[in-house]
Amino acid sequence: MNQTIFKEIGKMKNSTNQVESNMRLVVSVAKKYQGLGLSLDDLIQEGAIGLIQATQKYDASKGKFSSYAHLWIKATITRAISNKSRTVRIPCSQTANTDVHVKVSELDSSYQGVEAPVVYDKFEQREKTDKVNALLSKLKPNQAEIVRKKFGIGCNEMETKEIAAELGVTVQAVNKAVRKAIEVMKA
Repeated sequence: MNQTIFKEIGKMKNSTNQVESNMRLVVSVAKKYQGLGLSLDDLIQEGAIGLIQATQKYDASKGKFSSYAHLWIKATITRAISNKSRTVRIPCSQTANTDVHVKVSELDSSYQGVEAPVVYDKFEQREKTDKVNALLSKLKPNQAEIVRKKFGIGCNEMETKEIAAELGVTVQAVNKAVRKAIEVMKA
């Protein structure tokens, strides 16, 4: 009985050390979300909650702690922004934010049996894909098709001449469509 108490105390000390050691990570992630409706102090506080959750659920045999903790910190901060930054609360499933909102259960289940950096890369890739798709949705269908082919988004990258020949237009028309598309996406 006494040994189990000592083990629990050791775990608590270890998690406290991990939390204290990784607070700089929380601050760096929180700074990226400034200006989205919550103060920096609130963002750091929410990130610290995510860090504590990460220390409780972390399994050392799975990979690097900071990669795993980064996902938890980011998830709790984005969830807090979604829940607390508006006067009228909109459910996370209804918000059309360009940032990815990671469900905590999805985060934990996707981590099972996978190296932490791989999971981090997977979520980063999804976030980038969502942002690109949001930008492409601003374009007319023919412009979006030209941009996808020109830059190899979801297909093989093509030369301007190849795109023009395939679509039956001039090279100048393809270049003009790309320029206009970039202007629309920048706005």
